Amino acid sequence: MIPLLSPERIRSAFRIMLLIRRFEETCIIEWHKGNVPGHYHVSIGQEATAAGVSSAMEDGDYLYSTHRNHGHVVSRGADPGRVMAEILGKETGYSNGKAGTLHGCAPELGVPLSSAIVAGILPIATGTAYALKQRKQANVAVVMFGDGAMEEGAAYEAMNLASLWKFPVLFVCENNGWEVKREPGQERYHAPNLALNELTDLAKALGITHEPVDGVDLGAVHKAASDARARAVGGEGPTFLEVRTHVWPGGQWPELVTGITDIRRAWNGEIPAEFADKEAWFRHDDPVLQAARELITMGVMTQADVESLDAEVSEQMADGMQFALESPMPQLESARAHAWPE
Repeated sequence: MIPLLSPERIRSAFRIMLLIRRFEETCIIEWHKGNVPGHYHVSIGQEATAAGVSSAMEDGDYLYSTHRNHGHVVSRGADPGRVMAEILGKETGYSNGKAGTLHGCAPELGVPLSSAIVAGILPIATGTAYALKQRKQANVAVVMFGDGAMEEGAAYEAMNLASLWKFPVLFVCENNGWEVKREPGQERYHAPNLALNELTDLAKALGITHEPVDGVDLGAVHKAASDARARAVGGEGPTFLEVRTHVWPGGQWPELVTGITDIRRAWNGEIPAEFADKEAWFRHDDPVLQAARELITMGVMTQADVESLDAEVSEQMADGMQFALESPMPQLESARAHAWPE
């Protein structure tokens, strides 16, 4: 479903999806070269969530994220070169190399914080929504978190308070199936610490407007987030969106098992023999290819437009990676900056 936006904003949302995909692929490539230190978490397969939610946000809104934050930060307009520099621990990163990959943020863009503590970010976003309500400010706090966060008490406490006092907060659960999923033939989600039939059951019990959303569908995510935002600023309180994405075959420790994304597969249908066992990913699970197909089918973009945009984004990412690699490491004297008062 194409988002109900102008052609320029639709193109912008799709561009965000492409940029996130190329960013994450670059992370994997550069890790194998020894340039990306330590572990990291990519959001391949979840691009429609970041782009769809971000395109529904307005100036003055806040976005909070998790350990899987690269795409969320980029979706709010962050320079991919500076985001990559942060991951590499460089001085030119948004946090001067101190946040790294797990705590990516860009406060000047309305992304104050990401937290690698599972569910730890929900109370902080809820507190921000409290402040917005006290200030009578027509903005919202959006918090992105994974399905595993639903097993933590902090999630319940934050959602309960937000419902009780009608805070303007959007709880966006990206259910990629890593922790909470249905096994074939099961009637309920399988998770050792959850007694829920649906993840939305908790929101229902707390009186929170709730909705499952197709995480492959850019337009569906955008509409759900737009409607939720309108309710929040209208004083109707929080919304819980369970955005259901597909598990990317690349695994917990990322490997490009589906290769570098060839955007032409959106229309030529060619799947190399080496990827035959991953046909579902290319046919209908990959949100980037699905968005490209729909934009072309609806006449919003041509195949040439899509290829040109992808080339533009790929060049931007290549330049950003070079910027990050050439950026200096922080000076030792800066280690205590922003940590203690002078």
